[in-house]
Amino acid sequence: MPSLQRHVVNGKTYWRIVESKRVNGKPRPVPILYLGTVEQLLDKLLHAPGGSVRIESFQHGDVAALSAIAQRLDVAGVIDRHVPQQAHAAPSVGLTLLLAALNRAVQPRSKRGWAAWAKGTSLSRLFPNLDPDALTSQYFWDQMNCVSPEALRSIERDLVQAVIRELGISLDLLFYDTTNFFTYVASDNPKPKLLQRGKNKQRRTDLRQFGLALLVSRDGQIPLCSQVYDGRTIDCKLFPDAFSRIRERLAEITQDASEITVVYDKGNPTKAHQPEVDRAPFGFVSSLVPSHHADLMAIPWADYQTLPAGSALEGLPVYRTTKVVWGLERPVVLFRSEQLREGQIRGLQQHLDKRLRELEEWKEQLALPHSGPRDVEKKVEDLLKGQHIADVLRIEYHPERKGPNRLDYHVDLEAMTHLHEEVFGKRILVTSRSDWSTEEIILAYRGQSHVEATFRQCKDDEHLAVRPQFHWTDQKIQVHAFICLLALMLARVVERQARTLGYREGLSGLLDLLGSVRLAMVLSASGPQGGRPRTSWQLEEMRPEARKLFEACVPSRAPFVYTPTTA
Repeated sequence: MPSLQRHVVNGKTYWRIVESKRVNGKPRPVPILYLGTVEQLLDKLLHAPGGSVRIESFQHGDVAALSAIAQRLDVAGVIDRHVPQQAHAAPSVGLTLLLAALNRAVQPRSKRGWAAWAKGTSLSRLFPNLDPDALTSQYFWDQMNCVSPEALRSIERDLVQAVIRELGISLDLLFYDTTNFFTYVASDNPKPKLLQRGKNKQRRTDLRQFGLALLVSRDGQIPLCSQVYDGRTIDCKLFPDAFSRIRERLAEITQDASEITVVYDKGNPTKAHQPEVDRAPFGFVSSLVPSHHADLMAIPWADYQTLPAGSALEGLPVYRTTKVVWGLERPVVLFRSEQLREGQIRGLQQHLDKRLRELEEWKEQLALPHSGPRDVEKKVEDLLKGQHIADVLRIEYHPERKGPNRLDYHVDLEAMTHLHEEVFGKRILVTSRSDWSTEEIILAYRGQSHVEATFRQCKDDEHLAVRPQFHWTDQKIQVHAFICLLALMLARVVERQARTLGYREGLSGLLDLLGSVRLAMVLSASGPQGGRPRTSWQLEEMRPEARKLFEACVPSRAPFVYTPTTA
């Protein structure tokens, strides 16, 4: 059986094909074909029909676009200016966090899985001297350990300033909201104080979680200010500290905040904290809890007026007035949201159907022998729990009767109709912008969907996901959250560039489109004079829409090389 054998002559390596034969009764490798050196063999292959051999292809477009933006913002340099560097560590802390952020944006993996992912991309081409195998989970851990929470705030400030300066981001409308992320950190692990059990927005109340408060811009949905907090803190308790951070951040990034308006949802402000908001140099738009303002909710739809033709909200029923809210007379706007109304109708019907099934089961139990009354009042109270259930469901228990006749129940159709027609769908807004039109106030509040969409993106498994996260110390959790938000910032810049070109895909779709751009390493035959084969890098054929976006995001079609500014 022929085999390939390495053969060294005068210190130079040659290759040959040998076959095992018996010589003088002993097995010996006998050469049957001399192949020459590696260069000679490769040159022969490349002179075969076709003239070149594509050795390997790498995912390129997405990492190149994000790296180009990072280069423009000097991300690694900004980070390195605020953190101590480990001796003889390469890449630096800033570059390490950037590389982690690129993975978060493109295909979120654990730090242990980073190297395997990186080898399938053009990162080694974009970042000279990068050895993916050297970036182990321990290396990431050590580099992350250099970044203090105080440094993170300074880094975030400088990056936000760079984005605003480079892209000219408008700060007219900013949106604030909070969310949380569950983890699988063991309950008996005492190290993390941020990880606590609370009301999880993904309904994983059985797991420990941390919270994330975020301020994003209307223009480009750029994250401007963030705060990681413990998972049991409710919104109204967090808001004073978060608002102080927002006020400090806006003072850092602009000298005149009078034209800025911060939008946030109900549940954040309280009467005790509102004086601090009123002293801020910027305005606000917020919503009110309907159950706290029965007088406003009682205003009939007949008193509402529809916005005129030609407006962005043409035909929307609205009602504008003023009311003393949190100690001051403020403009208040009520309007009807059909989407909210339909959702409330569906939600009430689902809860009502469940209660009716439970009542029917109770009635069947009463038909059994010896089924006497036990905690009837508590049972009825539990059945009437839930928003608006007690308004429409009527339950009567008659202990003097026998069997299932002891229980009577029915749905009050008149009360149900009143909820559907007069209560559901109403939203109440309050603002400090008395000079704004009703339409401007409503449109500003509807922009809250920008930050909600950002949180949904951060929970997308394919791109920009905060999870999986396997860190269990508070400092590492904060650095991990920063890495994820850095990835989001870079991706939002890509999205903003795409929007100027007319692309309408979501952020994940745009990253997928860029990810279809691949970079190939091509070996070509040597020239007539001989010598070593030539190596070149070429972009593979791509769809026109991918080419257009890629060329807009990356400075040139040549492979981009990242050269961070030294600290």
